[in-house]
Amino acid sequence: MMLPAIVVGAVVAAYLILLGWGMLMRVERISDRTRQATKRLNPYLRWAAGTRLGTLYFNLSALHHVGRRSGRPYVTPLSAYPLGDGFVLAAAFPHVDWLENVLAAGECTLMWNGAEYPLERPEVISRQEAMTAYPLLVRPFLAGAAGQNKFVLLHRVGTPTEQTAAG
Repeated sequence: MMLPAIVVGAVVAAYLILLGWGMLMRVERISDRTRQATKRLNPYLRWAAGTRLGTLYFNLSALHHVGRRSGRPYVTPLSAYPLGDGFVLAAAFPHVDWLENVLAAGECTLMWNGAEYPLERPEVISRQEAMTAYPLLVRPFLAGAAGQNKFVLLHRVGTPTEQTAAG
C-alpha cells in the first residue's frame, strides 16, 4: 500500500522539478520542453489528481473542462489553492488550453481533496492577489516564473458576485 504513495510522490516531484526548471530558466526552448514533458506526465498524474492523496502532494487537483472548439471533455491535473469563495489556479505557460477553455465556457468542475466543486465566473487576477492563496514554500516557484503571469480565480457556483453582495 505504501508503493502507490511513493510512486505518486516521485512522479509529482519530477513534474514539479521540470515545471520549476522551465519557469526559472526563462528560456522559451526550456518552456517548450517543459510543456512537452508536462503533456507526457499528465496521464500518469490524473489518477491521483483531486484525491486526498493528490492534495498531499502540492494540492494536486483535477480540473474538468470542455474544449472551446471541440466540445470534448478534458481533465487537467494542476495545483489549486483556496482563496475567498473559490480557488486560484496558475497558468504555467503564456497560452494554456485549459485556461482558454475555462474562460470561454465560464464554468468548470474542480476535484480537490476528494470533493467535487462546481466553479464559475473565472476572472484573471493579479499576481499579488493570487500570491495570498499560496503557501510560503510554493511562492518562490511562482515569483520568477517565465510566462507565469496569469492567475485565474474561479468562484464556487452559487456564491454571490461582488455587485450582488454590495447591492
